Amino acid sequence: NTDLAVIDTLPHYEYFMANVINNSISKPFNYITIDKGRADGIMPEMGVVDQNGVIGIVNVVSEHYARVISLLNPNFRLSCKVKNQDCFGSLIWGGADPTEALLEEMPRHIEFIPGDTIVTSGFSAVFPEGLIVGTIIDSEKDYNDNFLSLKIKLSSDFTQLSTVRVLKNINKNEIDSLEVDKLTSR
Repeated sequence: NTDLAVIDTLPHYEYFMANVINNSISKPFNYITIDKGRADGIMPEMGVVDQNGVIGIVNVVSEHYARVISLLNPNFRLSCKVKNQDCFGSLIWGGADPTEALLEEMPRHIEFIPGDTIVTSGFSAVFPEGLIVGTIIDSEKDYNDNFLSLKIKLSSDFTQLSTVRVLKNINKNEIDSLEVDKLTSR
């Protein structure tokens, strides 16, 4: 997929290849285990993608393995946007179908058609902007009439995960140190 070629052109991202050795898709909270860990440079809060799109984020690391919070986990929210637009929303898994998720809190005025591409917003140090996540299936009114929820077909097939890339933002520590005030001043 051409969108993932973005990673190769970003000067502040590196990636590590890893194999999926365990993966759940039918539990209320799903996780993925990969065969790379601390000894390989993997750390918590690194993003994980496959050749088709975003997969999850590393949350626990041992010497040679890591556990990834799958996109199919309600604890994982991902900032996304409709490609080539500036409206952002929060992608969350609906809890049932491993092929779909919801992009919530999208402004009502956005223009889209089913099939439009959803990409990462770049609003975190974990994922660069523009990585493909899925495509719009349709929309529904949100709990608040000012917003829409978009139903998204995920571009990655979570039933067939094998090789993934773990992303390292080499500027993440510097960004986090600037943003530590946000955490302490709440």
